[in-house]
Amino acid sequence: MKKIILKISILAFVMFGVLTSCKDNPKMKDALSYTIDGNIDSLPKGMVYLIKIDEDQKIVDSSIVNQGKFQFQGQVNEPLLYRIKEKDKQYGATFILDNEIITIKGKRDSLYLAEVKGATQDSIYKSFYKNDFTKIQKVAFPIYQLSDSLHKIDALDLSIEKGKLSKEHQAILDEKWKNLDTLSIKLTSEYISKNADALGAVLVLNERFITYPNPETAKKLYKILTPEMKQSFYGKKVKASLDLFERTAVGSVAPEFSQTDTNGDIVNLSDYKGKYVLIDFWASWCGPCRKENPNVVLAYNKYHEKGFNVLGISLDDKKDRWLKAIENDGLIWSHVSDLKGWGNEVATMYGVKAVPTNYLIGPDGKIVAKDLREENLQTKLSEIFKD
Repeated sequence: MKKIILKISILAFVMFGVLTSCKDNPKMKDALSYTIDGNIDSLPKGMVYLIKIDEDQKIVDSSIVNQGKFQFQGQVNEPLLYRIKEKDKQYGATFILDNEIITIKGKRDSLYLAEVKGATQDSIYKSFYKNDFTKIQKVAFPIYQLSDSLHKIDALDLSIEKGKLSKEHQAILDEKWKNLDTLSIKLTSEYISKNADALGAVLVLNERFITYPNPETAKKLYKILTPEMKQSFYGKKVKASLDLFERTAVGSVAPEFSQTDTNGDIVNLSDYKGKYVLIDFWASWCGPCRKENPNVVLAYNKYHEKGFNVLGISLDDKKDRWLKAIENDGLIWSHVSDLKGWGNEVATMYGVKAVPTNYLIGPDGKIVAKDLREENLQTKLSEIFKD
């Protein structure tokens, strides 16, 4: 799973486009307001917007572009992530805005690659992706290539299940992914330790060990942040996530919830007290979820009569697609959803940031295990029911 997470995160980062060139601007350390001077090549006129990322993409200001130039002026209470983008464009220049003189220079239709100068905290933050993360990528990409090659080789062997690797090849890859994970944790931890008094450390901690959960490492690194960083907007978010990890850790009592099923009836987690239940977060549009569904069906059919249940919680926002996926995949257990997509209230309660995600709850209401997929699900249930 770690190799999938790392691969997704690297690809997402490339799309995010944060590898920009930044320099410090010590002259504005004590400024009480900000000025953003921008220049967009090949855009003689138009409109650009300043967006506060962590408030539902809220537009806080706009500026007319004249001969490629634009300007924003204002004041922030604390440095936060903002984005400048053209009208009707999905991506833009993302940076940490503080009360400084900042210059942004980019090209039309690729503003996400813009050069940002003068943003002190932004420069520290992006130095991680420009330096440390690049080292991780250099080690990672050859492993992806090896993985692709081994899958092509084993695809020709009819004795190997489609999409799987031979035990020998899987062992080779597992060792390489393990070493890559060790390197990634080492370099990221060193960056955070070195910049414990900078917002970049908090952001990287959130992106590398909260979004892609590694609670133990996140907890250790949070402790070394300065008090100021812990009290920052992002520091508080990290703390909230760590508290959530604690509440949904193995051995904890699973948070109670209620949600509406496909017939409009209310289903409670407490309805399953005295039995084992797999809370399965999924969605009709999620390829990995649909791929895993046959494995869950197999487990349900094998262990249901022994006291095993499944409760599907969908992150869909279209009821017809949700119901169609349930029917097509033969998911005969109970399903609930508030049809709010990623805003699903139960998913938020459990801190779900990716699907598929699942929690196995015991008869006493405590979390027995989490993220059981493929053979791990079958193995765990075999241990429980002594199959």
